[in-house]
Amino acid sequence: MCYGEPDRLLELIIGKRELPKNELGHTPLDDFAHFCAYSGCSEEDLGKRAFAFVKLAYVTAGLSRRTYARAALDAELQEHCTNIGMLLRDRPPGTTADITSGAVLYWDGGRLQGASLSVDEPGVVDLPVELEDFLPEVRGEVAAWLNRPTFSLRPSLLEWLDHSSSG
Repeated sequence: MCYGEPDRLLELIIGKRELPKNELGHTPLDDFAHFCAYSGCSEEDLGKRAFAFVKLAYVTAGLSRRTYARAALDAELQEHCTNIGMLLRDRPPGTTADITSGAVLYWDGGRLQGASLSVDEPGVVDLPVELEDFLPEVRGEVAAWLNRPTFSLRPSLLEWLDHSSSG
């Protein structure tokens, strides 16, 4: 890990993905630049290392607020979602499209959703996954899945959905 290296930590957090934009079309990095412009926060005044930590804190806090809209899926992935959704709608509730060994897609009765599988209990649905974050990273796996669909009936998904709708 790169603790104590704020520039490298920020690179890891952002990765190679396109940053989400807020309702004004600004990314967290855009907002940080704006913050610096109106607050006077500058690398010259703070020093390189302190400025990098401020930037890291600002961007990660902004991303965690979830006020940013994710980049929309491109036309190809939208079409894949439509096709996967059609296949899942015809299956019993609790059925998943097994896209990767660690994440699945499912039909919630109204739209296609994603979930990760538990590391400790293989095959058990664990946490929700945002399609806009997940699908671009596994584009090849999605295309391969459509060529040879595999499904699983997961009672844990039914329990999970029942628990999330009642809680």
